Amino acid sequence: MPSPRPSQLPARSERQQAILRAAEQLFAQRGFNSVTIRQIADAAKVPLALVGYYFHHKEGLFRAVFAQHGHRHHEAMRALEEARRGASEPDGLHRVVEAFVQPMLRWRSDSASRHYARLLARELAQATPEAESALQQHIDPLLQRFLDALQAALPKASRADLADALRFTLGAVQAHLGDHRLDQLLPGQGAEPGSTLRLCGFIAGGIRAVLAPSASPALALALTPLRARLQERA
Repeated sequence: MPSPRPSQLPARSERQQAILRAAEQLFAQRGFNSVTIRQIADAAKVPLALVGYYFHHKEGLFRAVFAQHGHRHHEAMRALEEARRGASEPDGLHRVVEAFVQPMLRWRSDSASRHYARLLARELAQATPEAESALQQHIDPLLQRFLDALQAALPKASRADLADALRFTLGAVQAHLGDHRLDQLLPGQGAEPGSTLRLCGFIAGGIRAVLAPSASPALALALTPLRARLQERA
């Protein structure tokens, strides 16, 4: 079931919001299993019992962290639907990739969602069992919309091709959403304004190169050994 729209969500008290903010940051930094309800309550500066009163248990709180970003998920899905409608244009694949990638990178640069972006990167890379239901409800519809748009841009692609395209894209996006290691290695060298465009070009170019190499005879020749190895393993 998709995330509820913002207008359908009840207003939250200041203390509920404080709990959600604290939980989101701690889950993003340490992962679900390494965070306790007491640590969340202490970070939110609320009584321990209040966390249980509002969210019942840690799994419920974890799902609520995802749910509060439902409006962001819906905005990304609308962008993908618009890109899907124009996917048959010459730049259709690039537009589809942009529609998927740009919203997520905006989440990382927005102070209201940067911890969520890092949490999402963590869970997409290796989801905990507790995260599965949250991902299925809030993220899988977005991924399916991306696959539908990719299919429109690459109508001859097989489902296996599309699965590879999704894996390649998620790998690149995860690296950007959770690249705190790079922040430590290169302090003060945040993403350049053109990094998002470069990333989208990189992903779209890679997908087209591997899935549709016939567009370039030279590229098709270069990829022949790779395709032969893949066929041997199939």
